Amino acid sequence: MNDDEIREVEHEADRLHFKSALQLLQKTRRTETDDTDWHRLMARILRGLSDSRAALDHARNAGTAPRAQLELAKCLFAAGQTEEAGQRLTAICTDSSDLAACLSLAAWCAEMGEVTRARNILQSSSLHQLPPGGLRMDWLILTADLASFEENMDTAFRFYRQALHETESCIPSNWQPLRRMLILHNMADSLEQMERPDQAMDLYRQAMREMKQQHRTDGTVTDLSGYEAELLLSVANCLGNMEEYETAHEFLNKADRLLAGDPPRQKSYFHGRRLYIGGLLALNESRNTEAAHLFEQALTVQKKLCLSGQDKPEHAARTAYYLASVLPDTETRRKLALYEEAWPVFEQMQDKEPAFYLSARAEMENERGRLSSDRSLGTRHYRYSVALYNQVLALHPEDSLARESRLAARVNLYLLSPCQDLENCIRKELTALQKQSGSLFLDTVSAYLLHSGECSPAFHEWLTQFRQTLPSPYDA
Repeated sequence: MNDDEIREVEHEADRLHFKSALQLLQKTRRTETDDTDWHRLMARILRGLSDSRAALDHARNAGTAPRAQLELAKCLFAAGQTEEAGQRLTAICTDSSDLAACLSLAAWCAEMGEVTRARNILQSSSLHQLPPGGLRMDWLILTADLASFEENMDTAFRFYRQALHETESCIPSNWQPLRRMLILHNMADSLEQMERPDQAMDLYRQAMREMKQQHRTDGTVTDLSGYEAELLLSVANCLGNMEEYETAHEFLNKADRLLAGDPPRQKSYFHGRRLYIGGLLALNESRNTEAAHLFEQALTVQKKLCLSGQDKPEHAARTAYYLASVLPDTETRRKLALYEEAWPVFEQMQDKEPAFYLSARAEMENERGRLSSDRSLGTRHYRYSVALYNQVLALHPEDSLARESRLAARVNLYLLSPCQDLENCIRKELTALQKQSGSLFLDTVSAYLLHSGECSPAFHEWLTQFRQTLPSPYDA
């Protein structure tokens, strides 16, 4: 391929017109053995068309130049061969100061839950000096994402806003609205993560307006329906968290119509995603049987996709966790098996969303203790649950739900292994929670302890008096 042909194909790929880029590339002549640029470009285009296996075949024939090796690493990751992708990216960054490779390595670290390493790579390189263009945009967004993972929202939103500001100078004009939509989507997701759904919804609305503008600007961008489907599902989930269930179902229906009428290239991925979001909505509506059915279906799809690199283990692990939460105790073995699936992924990804993954692991340990038939093993699970909730509260001291959950774990631990220290902890926590929690929760905990038969006489007397100080939990 000559330089003009390469530039023409890359121009179409940069505009996210991967189908037309493929047509241009197929028209060019090449030899069967040494046209490495042709293979590199074909790999990039096929990756853009979500044909990761074919892309990887071409990337392996694209030569040893850093640019070709970077494309190979990206194709390996897209095909689910994440470990080899990370090794190749590390090798490129070790052998050269290629900024594109450094940025890709940082992104790989972030995806694998190595948030601190990703941040160190960004800070140790000269990526902040990048001129306007796609790489600079990727750097701004990744920097914002990492800050969001670490719940440093001021820094995250400063970089997200900078990315919005620089969209016109960094992104081809034909998909600038899409780029802004994706940034706003990330910002909204960050607020959802911080349990601020009302503010998140404002940003989702802005994102939907940008999506409409993208259709007006250029509706031929590859896989536009996939970007829109992801947004609609996120909006439905947010509305479910706001308990606006009727509107949430309307957005689920919109996503269904889009996926049926204009299926994205990753159709199976979105099928699994739709089932998962539907399960979350049913869970919020306390329709546990339906939620379990949807989560079961989603998990089957997601686990199959993970084998081929078409979905993230993180997604399947979350589905397994929520499925376990809605299964009845009659399915104890299944619940425990699902926790075993979710646990190592949550542990690996803890730095990516610390409050959620710590809380989820703490809850799993509490449930493992409750479901254990072995007193000693149950005690160990409860102790670890308390330790994990302590970590959550070190991050968010005002998290009343974490305080209540830690108290529940301590009560469970006390009933298996009573001691004075635990009595003192429970007394202190009950007293502190009087200012934060509803009297129904405190009355229920007190009654549970009083009827357990495990309390010392002094503790029994204290609980009786404490319960009398509570307002009636059933007052109007």
